[in-house]
Amino acid sequence: MFYLAIDDEGYAHMQVEAYADGTVTAYDPEHDEDRYGMLTYARSDLDGFAPYEISEQEFHEVLSRLSPMNLPTDRAWPPGR
Repeated sequence: MFYLAIDDEGYAHMQVEAYADGTVTAYDPEHDEDRYGMLTYARSDLDGFAPYEISEQEFHEVLSRLSPMNLPTDRAWPPGR
């Protein structure tokens, strides 16, 4: 499952990838790339994502249940915490 925080122009400023085996990775402007992957720089089609849109509150609730394995241990998760 991919979770993307996308701005009004279609660019992701946060990307979280949660896999069936429990692996979770996260990327944002402060941690945009590592050996596991990277934050997408592609512009997203907002109309194409519309059916999958969730509220900001739901997005943050989901993030609070995930533990990305690729972030530094001293980094607060989820962001803004």
